[in-house]
Amino acid sequence: MSKKKSNIALVRNLIIGGVAVVVVLVIGYGLLYSSGVTQDGFVEGQHYQVLTDAPRRRPGAPVMVQEFFSYGCIHCRNFDPLIQEWLATLPDGVRFERVPVAFSPDWTLLGLTYYALDALHILPENHERIFARIHDRRDMFDSADDVAAFVDGHGTTAEVFLTTLNSPEVRRHMREADAAQRRVGLTAVPTLVVDGTYVVTMDVGRKVALEVVDYLIARELAGGEATAAP
Repeated sequence: MSKKKSNIALVRNLIIGGVAVVVVLVIGYGLLYSSGVTQDGFVEGQHYQVLTDAPRRRPGAPVMVQEFFSYGCIHCRNFDPLIQEWLATLPDGVRFERVPVAFSPDWTLLGLTYYALDALHILPENHERIFARIHDRRDMFDSADDVAAFVDGHGTTAEVFLTTLNSPEVRRHMREADAAQRRVGLTAVPTLVVDGTYVVTMDVGRKVALEVVDYLIARELAGGEATAAP
């Protein structure tokens, strides 16, 4: 083979090799983008939604993470152990709260129950018990008296529980929870909301949802903004 032909073959091979590298890079980026993950983290519109006109956190205030849930929701019950483990990993400057939703009269009663137990500081000893009765024993509460009988002797009495359940404070908390539910536009639970702005549903999977929340928390603590889809 002549030197000229050898040089032509070398150039051709370099071109082919370069094109192959470009193709591999394009395919790799396409797979990465289609999975919703960029170099900066998760992508808006795929892993979380951003609420418009959301109130901004005051400087120095903690980053709030809310779990919209109901004791009547089996998915919330299944998600709860992961939430409990995840809570132990929260960094400083983050606050977590549950927000019970009222999709039905039964769920409204369960929401009032949650706030009554919280007001009496007896959530830890009753939280899992309520999930277990509804979903393990398949026994929904019929009335406030039914709930009162269930928690009687577990940090309170039936009479004290009913008084607290019907208190103005508990009713106010339930109205605020209902307003928050409508502002977010919830259609399903569990749903996580970070800083009143970022909505993370279980469509991405329960474990991934918590990873997305961790990502958003880190962004907020660093004073940055969540990554937007290109």
